[in-house]
Amino acid sequence: MPKVVPKTLDEIRAFIDGELDGRKDLVIDSLATSPDSSTSDDLLLIFEEKYLKNIQELKAKALVVSCDLKEKFSETKLPKIWVKRPRLVLKKLLNLFSKLKSFPKAGIHEKAIVDLSSKISKTACIGANVYIGANCIVGENTIIYPNCTILDNSQIGNNVILHPGVVIGSDGYSYVTEEESNLEKAKKGNFNFNLGRQIQHKISSIGNVIIEDDVEIGANSCVDAGTIGSTIIGAGTKIDNLVQIAHNCKIGKDCLIVGQVGFAGSVQTGDRIIVGGQTGFADNINIGSDVIFVARSAVHGDIPSNSIYIGMPAVPYKEYFKNEKEMKRLPRKFENLEARLKSLEEKLRIGV
Repeated sequence: MPKVVPKTLDEIRAFIDGELDGRKDLVIDSLATSPDSSTSDDLLLIFEEKYLKNIQELKAKALVVSCDLKEKFSETKLPKIWVKRPRLVLKKLLNLFSKLKSFPKAGIHEKAIVDLSSKISKTACIGANVYIGANCIVGENTIIYPNCTILDNSQIGNNVILHPGVVIGSDGYSYVTEEESNLEKAKKGNFNFNLGRQIQHKISSIGNVIIEDDVEIGANSCVDAGTIGSTIIGAGTKIDNLVQIAHNCKIGKDCLIVGQVGFAGSVQTGDRIIVGGQTGFADNINIGSDVIFVARSAVHGDIPSNSIYIGMPAVPYKEYFKNEKEMKRLPRKFENLEARLKSLEEKLRIGV
């Protein structure tokens, strides 16, 4: 398991604000989160009962355990630290034991290209092979990892993290044909399609991207510039790898967006939405605040606040599972129907 800077169990307890049951002076120098792969030298983090098979066979030097599992671990002799918010404790532990990543100090790497018209905070870290175009702003304590591209007029706030390969401010995917396109016809219910060439004329993006404070964007994700105005990512929003956010989108504050999610153009969301992996959003729709989308949802219309949606197309959570139950009952209903039909046929034969 990963070796860390040695700490006593009491030092760890104090840092994570836990309740110690065991030796204060026990020294910890390695961490583990999986009971299956832990060793007798590790501080093992156990936050959910489902990860346990046999408590008595745990291999660890000491445990950090959720208070919710106290009854399960009451007879375990290993030293323990009880905690209330396990995931928050995990964050604190990783901060306590972390070794800083190899990254240049505040400043601009010699292999980065930054237009002289852009304003970069002296406390920002700009990695190798980063490109920053004209009239950009990069705020305080922002980290831009190697190979990121930030195109003209982009505004990056304070305490932002852009992971390798992020592209900010590329042109939106927007085209127009001289005559009505097949897609436009289909939306009107007209399926008399044009069978010849349809030349797509590019609609340029002259707007920009605004990334507000405390945003983190994962590797190889893209945020396109607005057509005329701004594409905006709200403060505190965390975006995973391989996410596409199209032109004119406005994503709210403190949102969680998981990998391979795609937002088509001009989607607007409220705050604190949670989007599961591979969910897709159609263009020009409005999403309320405090909405959860289960992975692989397909969202085609406006969604109200304080709701959970799932499915293709996405429907309210309760409605989805009601439909699923009905689908599972169908074979039994057909069996009953077949039996009734057979009985009716026999009666009809007797009648003849």
